Amino acid sequence: MRVRSVLRSFGLLLAAPFTLACTERAPTLHAGNAERGLALMTAFRDSLPEHSGNALRCVSCHLDNGTRPTAMSWQGTAARYPRYRSRPGYEESLARRVNECIARSLAGKMLPEDGQEMRDMLAYLETMRSSPRPAPVDSVKLVGVVARGEVGYAGQCARCHGANRAGVPSMAAPAVWGSDSYAIGAGMARQYTLATFVRHNMPFDHADTLTAQEAADIAAFVLTQPRQDHPGKERDWPKGDPPVDVAYTTTAAAAAGKPLPAERPLLPRRVSPDSSNR
Repeated sequence: MRVRSVLRSFGLLLAAPFTLACTERAPTLHAGNAERGLALMTAFRDSLPEHSGNALRCVSCHLDNGTRPTAMSWQGTAARYPRYRSRPGYEESLARRVNECIARSLAGKMLPEDGQEMRDMLAYLETMRSSPRPAPVDSVKLVGVVARGEVGYAGQCARCHGANRAGVPSMAAPAVWGSDSYAIGAGMARQYTLATFVRHNMPFDHADTLTAQEAADIAAFVLTQPRQDHPGKERDWPKGDPPVDVAYTTTAAAAAGKPLPAERPLLPRRVSPDSSNR
């Protein structure tokens, strides 16, 4: 009995350093840091390169750090979640909504929803929880003419976004198509969404000067250009109710006999959106 006791004590002593080492290496999660969260959103690729799939940042679309009323403002957003959204077909948490933007607009890989980076970004959004939601802007629901949009892009957009669509990093102007731009599954890949954004926010230094038709034409041209695919997009809007300007065919809409959109040129995906999290 005494030998057995000694051996058991010796085994516990051997296990102790291993247990302590594992404990010391385990990351310690803290409450979200809003300042760090904003830093991640303004330098996503530099801060989280393994999760970035293009050259965009969160604030490439959510202008003025998410405070511009006409550019999909984050003001009051935290108070709206969790909420049902028809694209996934279920009630989404705010963390899940952020991950959808990462996977689609940043063409990236979703973050662990209980990880420190997500906590920090949510903390920044929480700073605007009580801010009033801006009034909706007038949507541009017009059919664009691609040929006119090509001319409009050259005259109004190329000086910042580049004639070859690559963007101008020194001006923080993002790519608007190609492998460095948003994926086909992003909201900006929809005609009405992009046209509305362009109408009210572009050109950046002369916002609100384009007519609705000019914005629609530019959007139509931009959206004929290639961009990264979004695996699993066919599962979107599972109830068969996609908006009319969705850029791709969904399984449910096809089964319901809805009109199917024209195919758009797609580029290979750089990183997986981590479909296990969908």
